[in-house]
Amino acid sequence: MLSHEMAAATSRVLRAVIAAVIIALTIIACGDTSPDPAACKAALQAQYVKASAGQGHLGAEPAACKALPASEVQRFTQQVLEGR
Repeated sequence: MLSHEMAAATSRVLRAVIAAVIIALTIIACGDTSPDPAACKAALQAQYVKASAGQGHLGAEPAACKALPASEVQRFTQQVLEGR
């Protein structure tokens, strides 16, 4: 194989590896579905403020809380109601 042919083949392989790594990292980053307790509590607080202003109701679980354990959501709800 000539040196320029080897360099071209190496370059193609390197580009393919880099592309595969980028795709894998993107999938990993987008697949992060771990629940965020802070987002849940913030959503509960926003819901409480709207309900207090007569613009909504308290009770429906916000989407940010769906993946959290019920006990944690109940604890956050109690904290919000107590003003903490």
